[in-house]
Amino acid sequence: METPAVVRTPHALGPAVRDARRAAGLTQTELARRARVGRTWLSQFEDGQKTSAPLDMVFRLLAELELPLEIQAVRLP
Repeated sequence: METPAVVRTPHALGPAVRDARRAAGLTQTELARRARVGRTWLSQFEDGQKTSAPLDMVFRLLAELELPLEIQAVRLP
């Protein structure tokens, strides 16, 4: 069983999506088409260049990759 990725920053979400896309055997073009986002946007998102993104676009990516989104309270120091 693969260890789930824990994403704590906007910059880390894109690379986590990239890793999941590659594990699924999808190209950026295939995922972009399925999730109805631009391939250039997806490339920049995966590279961590997009530190903000429309939530609906992110949810479409996660849905296509069958990645759950879990929100967990964390105590700050």
